[in-house]
Order: sequence, then structure tokens, then C-alpha cells
Amino acid sequence: MRGSTGGWAFSGAVAALLLGALGFLAGQAHGDADARTRLARETRTLRADTAALRDRMSLVESRQAGEADTSTISKTVLRSVFTVDTDKGLGTAFVISSSAGKSNLLTDFHVVADVWNAGQHQVTLRQEGRPQLTGTITKVDTSADLALIQAESALPALTRASASPVVGDPVVVVGSPLGLDGTVSTGIVSALRDAFLQFSAPVSPGSSGGPVVDRTGHVLGIARAKEVGTGAEGLSFATPIAVACATLSAC
Repeated sequence: MRGSTGGWAFSGAVAALLLGALGFLAGQAHGDADARTRLARETRTLRADTAALRDRMSLVESRQAGEADTSTISKTVLRSVFTVDTDKGLGTAFVISSSAGKSNLLTDFHVVADVWNAGQHQVTLRQEGRPQLTGTITKVDTSADLALIQAESALPALTRASASPVVGDPVVVVGSPLGLDGTVSTGIVSALRDAFLQFSAPVSPGSSGGPVVDRTGHVLGIARAKEVGTGAEGLSFATPIAVACATLSAC
């Protein structure tokens, strides 16, 4: 994305040309009353044009600042996202903390519910381009539909967003819909519900547990579900990251 420095440099160059034109007109108008009148008129016009140009550049820069650089975000986030593979199905998990050669990954409880309810704790973690890992379910919060998985490996972790999102903010969602590892989708924050973050990016079976991140790649929530029904589109929901941090002490 183009930074604000480039935008103002362009505005400054145009302003310099306009001022140069004014100087030339001033020289031509020396001692000529009619020319001075024309110069005053041209001066007002050029100043108005310069102000309008600066306003347009400010608008462009503010729009650019609000856009999400999806390509850069994806490259960063994808390193921390894994497919959760169980005997009963697939889901997604992402690394939320890493230290001392171990990593903690967050996912939805319903992704690993069959394993946990069977008295087992191990799942397979897959990521394209690297060997499979074995993950151990260490904590669950069934009421919040959350689970924590530990892997015996130091993995790059994502960072929790420090502030709540605003309706209309862009979001990027990474997951494994239908087992398609490393799938990226985009949308906006649609609404802030009592216990959920509503967003418009599409999610599908296998995306559950994936991170919903903001324009800086910081985690806003954990993809949980979508509304399914005739004519229903873009109604996806996530558990706020603050809930996971509080209930599982994961962040």
C-alpha cells in the first residue's frame, strides 16, 4: 500500500509547480494593472485548486490506511495455523503462545469433542510443507466451545488484538474448509453481539477454530459457526479472543 509520505510528496510537488506559475505571472504583471487583476484572479483559482488537491490526497491516504493488506497478513498468519485431524472429522487451530519448546493452540471444542468425550487427548496437526505434529488436548471449556491443544514444538504464535474491533473494520479468516489447508477469506466486522463477533467472511466445515484477524494480523476471535438457511449469506460468527484468554488462560 502507498504510505502517506508518498501522497504528500506528490501534493507538495504539485503545489511547488503552482507556486512557480504564480511567480511567472507576477513577473509578467509588473507595472501592468490589467495583468495584476488577472494575476489576482489566477491566484485565487490556483489556491482553490491546491486546497482541493490536498483534500483529495488526504481522502485517498485515509482510505489506504483503512485497507487490509491481505497478502502480507496471510503470509504472517498462515505460519501459525494448522489443520486439526481426528478420526471423526477436521477443524482448524492456531498458535496463541509458544515457549520452552512447547506451543499452545486454540480451537473450538466441537472440533475435538469426539476425541475428548471418548477419554482420549491426542489429535494430529497438519500444515502444508511441514511434518505432521501430535497435539494433546490439555484444557476445554464446553460452555464457550473452546479447547486448548499443546504441541511439543516451538511454533510462531499470533498476537491477541489489544482493542475491540469497530463495525465495518476489515477481517481476514484462515482455516481448512473441507480439509483445504491454508484457505484465506476476507470480509468485514458485521456486528458486535453479546457473546459473539459477527463477520461477513465465508466459513465452511473445517474452518471452525481458525483465527479471525484484523488489518494488522492480530487475533480478534476464533471462527465458530455460520448461519445456514435459505437465502442466508455472509452470517459468520466467532468467539471473541478475550473469552478464550480468560477461560483457558491461553494468551
